[in-house]
Amino acid sequence: MMKLVVLACFLSTVSAIKYMVSVKTATADWADSNGWFYAAALGYNGNMIDFGVMGKDNYDDFEKGNTDMYEFNSDVDLGKLGCLIIRAGNKSSDAWLIESVQIASETDVDGFSGTNTDQLWMSSDTSLSGDGGKLAMMWCAPPSA
Repeated sequence: MMKLVVLACFLSTVSAIKYMVSVKTATADWADSNGWFYAAALGYNGNMIDFGVMGKDNYDDFEKGNTDMYEFNSDVDLGKLGCLIIRAGNKSSDAWLIESVQIASETDVDGFSGTNTDQLWMSSDTSLSGDGGKLAMMWCAPPSA
């Protein structure tokens, strides 16, 4: 019984780490999307978190020129953030043009940001006959000094 009480006390002190992801949609024609997109992050400690779908109830995400912010919680602490991965889901019926991204957490408050300098489109239809978008994109933190 005592082991159970100690375990319950330990588990009650473990708290989730908050991660903040923001994405800015470009302003080019057709840059916005009604698709489904997912986020994941890698830490310098070798761990990875799949945050799942980026989306909010009753909110029109990924509109031209808008910056959308998402909060995710995880029991996994990535420590210093290494990379942010955004991918298209199979429910995405159109492409999306990201201008820039940013990620931070409670344990890496500075995080990092990145831009889509090559203006690559993201889409689940990567065929030449489709919109030719990329299935996923990854931004990584600059090297540490």
